[in-house]
Amino acid sequence: MRTKSSRFLTLLLAFIVHISFAQDKTISGNVTDQDGLPLPGANVVVKGSTVGTQTDFDGNYSIEASVGQTLIFSFIGQQTAEKVVGSSSIINIQLVEDAEALEEVVVTGYGNRSRDLSTSSVSTVSTEKIEAFVPSTSLDNILQGQAAGVQVTAANGRPGQTAFVQIRGIGSINAGTTPLYIVDGTPVNDDFINNINPNDIASFSILKDAATASLYGSRGANGVVVITTKRGSAGDARISFRSSVGFGERIPDPFDLMNAEQKLEIERQYAELGVNAAQSLPGATASPEQLALLRSLDTNWEEELLRKSFIQSNSLSISGGDEKLTYFLSLGYDKNTGIIDRIDGFERVSARLNTTYQAKDWLGIGANISVARNTTDLPRDRNNVQNPFRAMYDYLPYEPLYLRDNQGNIVTEADGSPVYNPTSTGFPIALALQTEPENNRNFLILGSLYADVQFSEKLSNRFTIGATSNRYNRTNRSIAGGVLQGFIGDANFPGTQTDNFELNFQYNVNNVFTYSDTFNDVHNLSASFLLEYNENIYTDLFATSRGFPTPDIAYQDIAAEPTSAGSEERRNRLFSQGLFVDYDYDGKYIASASIRRDGSTRFGPDNKYGYFYSGSVAWNIAKESFMEDSFFNNLKLRASYGTSGNQDIDDFEYLDLLDFSNTYNGNTTALPVGAGNPEIQWESQAILDIGLEFGIFNNRINGVFDYFKRNSKDLLLKRPISQTVGDEDNSILANIGEVENRGLEISLNADIIRKEDLIWTIGGNIAFLDNEVKELVNGEDIINGNTILREGEEINSFYLVRYAGVNPANGEPLYYDEDGNITNSYSDNFQTLLKGKSPAAKLEGGFYTSLKYKGFGLRGDFVYKSGNYIINFQRSAGISIGNIDSNLRVEAFNYWKQPGDQNVHPSPLFQDTADQTSTRFLEKGDYIRLRTLTLDYILPHRFTQNIGLDSVRFFASGQNLLTFSEYEGDPEIGLGSAETAEEGDEGFVPGEFSLFSYPQTRSYTFGIEIGF
Repeated sequence: MRTKSSRFLTLLLAFIVHISFAQDKTISGNVTDQDGLPLPGANVVVKGSTVGTQTDFDGNYSIEASVGQTLIFSFIGQQTAEKVVGSSSIINIQLVEDAEALEEVVVTGYGNRSRDLSTSSVSTVSTEKIEAFVPSTSLDNILQGQAAGVQVTAANGRPGQTAFVQIRGIGSINAGTTPLYIVDGTPVNDDFINNINPNDIASFSILKDAATASLYGSRGANGVVVITTKRGSAGDARISFRSSVGFGERIPDPFDLMNAEQKLEIERQYAELGVNAAQSLPGATASPEQLALLRSLDTNWEEELLRKSFIQSNSLSISGGDEKLTYFLSLGYDKNTGIIDRIDGFERVSARLNTTYQAKDWLGIGANISVARNTTDLPRDRNNVQNPFRAMYDYLPYEPLYLRDNQGNIVTEADGSPVYNPTSTGFPIALALQTEPENNRNFLILGSLYADVQFSEKLSNRFTIGATSNRYNRTNRSIAGGVLQGFIGDANFPGTQTDNFELNFQYNVNNVFTYSDTFNDVHNLSASFLLEYNENIYTDLFATSRGFPTPDIAYQDIAAEPTSAGSEERRNRLFSQGLFVDYDYDGKYIASASIRRDGSTRFGPDNKYGYFYSGSVAWNIAKESFMEDSFFNNLKLRASYGTSGNQDIDDFEYLDLLDFSNTYNGNTTALPVGAGNPEIQWESQAILDIGLEFGIFNNRINGVFDYFKRNSKDLLLKRPISQTVGDEDNSILANIGEVENRGLEISLNADIIRKEDLIWTIGGNIAFLDNEVKELVNGEDIINGNTILREGEEINSFYLVRYAGVNPANGEPLYYDEDGNITNSYSDNFQTLLKGKSPAAKLEGGFYTSLKYKGFGLRGDFVYKSGNYIINFQRSAGISIGNIDSNLRVEAFNYWKQPGDQNVHPSPLFQDTADQTSTRFLEKGDYIRLRTLTLDYILPHRFTQNIGLDSVRFFASGQNLLTFSEYEGDPEIGLGSAETAEEGDEGFVPGEFSLFSYPQTRSYTFGIEIGF
C-alpha cells in the first residue's frame, strides 16, 4: 500500500513540477557591457519565438518566458549571449565586446565594409545625433556641423527649404557642386530630400575621398551622402510614437530700426541739409499737429507682417519580425506655418515600408518604399515690393497697417472691413499675401527592390532596382481686384492664373556580382563587378489664363481666355560598368582599387564615355604584435588617390539649339539661341587623401585626421565666340579651366566621465579649407558682378571698389582708385581683387557636449564658420541716403555733421558717391551658433512597466538659440535674394550677399516619445 502511495505521490509531484516549468513567468534583470555600464536598447528575445523586448535607459528589461526556455541577449558591438530560464526570476547579463561586430558600421560604395578594414575617409552621423535635430523639415540641415569637411549652409529660413551642401570645397564653377544622395541604394535628387521623414533615418554616411566616391564615378564627383533608413529586427512588434509641438520666431536683428519719431526727425535733418528727396517728406512739410498724429501712428511692421510660427511633428512606427521576415512601417506628419502672417507655410505627410525576407537559405529579398506629399505657399523672395521682408524694413513707421483718415480713424469698406494702407510704395504687402496666392505641391514616390543570391560561400550577387517619381504642381494666382491687378491686370479680363506641372521620373538598375575568398587564413580577397543603368525623364507643362468671374474657383476652365501654354520633355541616361577589388592581409595591411566606366548622353558621341579609378591602402598599426600592451585600441594609417567626373550640366549643350517661341505671319519661327560644342566632355577630378585614425584608453578617446587635395580639371566654362555664330550670349561651353581645393580635417570625441549613472561626452570637428583657381579660359579673368575668378587666387574672390572712409574736413566719402590713390570720386573702374576675401569659409565645423545622468540627458550642438566675407546689402539699404523715403536703421543718424568727425557715415550732401557698392559694406561672416539644445528625461522602467509601456521619453529642444558674431545681421546666409537659385547656376555664389531673403528662425519644441 505504501508503495502504491509513494508512486502516486511521485507522479503527482512530477506533474506539478512539469506544470510549473511549462508556465510562463516574468523574467527581469539588467544588461551591462564589459565595464558594467548599462546598455539601453539591447534586444532580449525568447529563442525560437517572436517574443522580445528591449532594455530601457538603465539597461533594465522585463519579459515573459517559461522555465527551460532560452533568452538571447544582443546589442550592436557586443557578443550575443544566451541564458536558460531556471527557477530564478532575475537574470542579469554582462555582454562582452565583439570586435567583429564593432567593425560592421561603415557604408561604402555599393555595400558595407568593416571600419577596421576600410581604407577610405567616411564620416558617419548616428541615430542619436539625428534625433537631436528632429523635428527638421529637411534632411540636409541635420548634417550641419556633424562631419568634418562637409559645409552646410541653410539656403534661408523658409520651412522646407533645402540647404547648400558642399563636401571638401568648391569642386566646380559652372557645373553642379552638390553631393550625390543615395537613399537605401537609390539615387535621389537633392531637390527632393525634404520629402523624406527625418524620423525614418537610421544613419548618414558621408563618402569624401576617392576610395569611396570614385565607386560612383561621375555622380560621386562632389562626394556622396548615403542615407540608410530604419529596419525591423527579429522579435515582438515594437511600436514607437513620437509627437512634438512648438513655435518659432525670427532671430532678432543686432540693430534697431527707426520708430516714427526718429524717422520724422531724420527727414527734417536731411531736408535742412538740402537733400532733395527729403524736401517733400512729412518730417519737413507736416505741421506740428500733423507730426503729432503721425507719431501716434507709430507702427512696428515686423509685428504687423510676421507671427510666431506653429511647429508640429508626429511620427508612428511599427517594427519587428522573425528569423525570416522583418518589417518597419512608419507614418509621419509635419507642419511648420513659417513666420509670415496670412499664409499657411509648409506641411508634409509621409509613409514608409521597409521589409526583408529570407526566402531560401541562398536567397534574400527586400523592398523599401516611401511616399510623401508636401505643400507650401511662398512669398516673393526677390528684391522688390512683393517681398514681405523688404517691406518689413522699408515701410515707414508712421504708416499703419490700415488706412487712416485725417482724424486717425481706420477707413473701412462698405461691408465694414478695414482698408489696407497702400503705403508710400503703393503696394500693400499684407493684402497682396492674400490676393496673390501661390501654392506648391510635391508628391514623391521613392522605392527599391533587391535580391541577394548566395551561389556559394564565395560567390554572391545583388540585383537592385530603384526609382523615384516626383510630381510637382504650382498654382500662381492674381485674384480679380487684387494688388497686382492694379499694375499688370486688364479690367476687361480680371484675374490671372498660371498652373505648372513637372514630372521627374528616375530609375536605376544595378547588378553587383561578388567573389570573396580567404587563402591560408590570412589573405582575404573580394572582387565585385558592377553593371548599372540610370535614366532620368523630365516633363513639364504650363498654362496661363485670364478673366475669372470668381476667385473661389481656382480652375482655368472658368477663365475667359487662355493666354499662353507650353511643354517640354528631356531625357538623360547613364550606363556604367565597374570593377572593385579589396584585399587585406590578416586585417593588418589593406588595399582597395576600383575602375569605372560611365557613358552619359549629356556629351556628344565621341566624348560620351569617361573612365574613373581609385587606389587606396591602409595599415592597421594597432594589430601589430608590438602594440599589444599599448593604450591604443585602434591606430590606422591610410592613403587614397583616385579620379571622378562631373556631368552635372544642362542637357544638349553639345548640340546647336533653336528657339520656337516666336511666330512670323502666323507661322512658327526657329531662332538660333545656343551654339553647341560636340567636343565637350567630362569635368575630371583627382583626389588625394592621407588619414590617421586612432582610439585610446578602451576607446574613451577617438579621433580622425585627414589631409586632402582635390583638383578639378577640364572645367566646363563659357568661352567667348564671334557674334556672327548666332549664340544668344556669344559664348560656347568648353572644357577649359582648373581649380584646386585642399585642407585638413580633424574629428575628436571623448568620454570624459563614464560611470554607471553618469556619462559625459564631448566631441567636435574642424576643417581648414583653402582653394585656388589654377587655370581659366586663355588665362583671362571672369568677372561676375562683385566677385572674380583669377588664376592664382581664391575662387570667387571679392572684386570691389575699396572704401577709404570719410573726409573729416567735409564729410565726403573717399575711395582708392586703381593705382591705390585716395580720391573723392567713384568709378567701377576702381574695382580691385581683394586678396584672401571670398564668400568661402577658411575654417568650418561643429562641436557638441552630451551629459547623461540616470534618466536625464542634456545635449548641445554648436556650429561655426570663419574666414568668409559677406556684402551686407541689407545694411546698405538701411543707411543709404537715397533711401530716405523708406525706413532706416537708427545708425543712419551717425553721419558727418562737423569738421573733425571720425568713424561716421558720409554727409547726406554726397549721396551720389556715398551710396555706391564698395568694401564699406563688406563684413566678416564669422559666427558661432548654438544650433540645437536638447533636454530629455526617460522614465525608469519600474514606472513604465506598470502602465504597459516599454519606454517613455520627454524632451524639449531649441534650435538657433544663441549666435555670436560681429556681422550686422544674421551671418548664416545661403540665398541673398532670389526665388530660385542653386549651386552650379551661372553667376550664382552661395553666401555672397544678404538682401531681404527669408530670415533664419529660432524655434522651441516640446515632445514625448513612447515605445510599447
